[in-house]
Amino acid sequence: MANIKKILSLLFLFVLFIGVVACNKDVAKETEEKPVKEKNVVKVEDAEKLFKGYYAERYTVKDPSNPPTFDEIADNVKGYLSEDEYKAQIANRYYSLPTMISKEINKSIEVQEVNLEEQSKNDDGTIDYTYTTIFKVYDENSSKNYEKEGELTISTTNNELKITRDWSRGVKIDGLEQGGL
Repeated sequence: MANIKKILSLLFLFVLFIGVVACNKDVAKETEEKPVKEKNVVKVEDAEKLFKGYYAERYTVKDPSNPPTFDEIADNVKGYLSEDEYKAQIANRYYSLPTMISKEINKSIEVQEVNLEEQSKNDDGTIDYTYTTIFKVYDENSSKNYEKEGELTISTTNNELKITRDWSRGVKIDGLEQGGL
């Protein structure tokens, strides 16, 4: 009788062990990273082209005495952004900064360089990037470059690339009391 109890106990432990291992394999399969669908694959070059166009429209001020208006900048960047990001940027008055800064320091602003580095591909098909941009702030007497770093998310919507998130810290600009780009 004691031998039968030992055999049944060992059999029970064996079945329990097999059950735990089998359940663990299902959990591991569920947590594996899902690949981004092939149609949503974004080349870094295409993302950089999109981002540089967007940043040039958002930050370029050629004539500080006659800068683009908030509405002009908003209209120019609308095609680069998802609808939600566009509305958020309008609400946060992002497009007034470059023109205010340019007027205050009486200098032009130009985007010189944009570099993106892919950080992650997300389950929803979006791709997160970190970026570094170089701005040139200049007039006929002087010129200085400023570096700005941030984060960006790009998605493919109706076979078009759209920026769904843009975040960065301000960069202190010489000649300003407070604030920056």
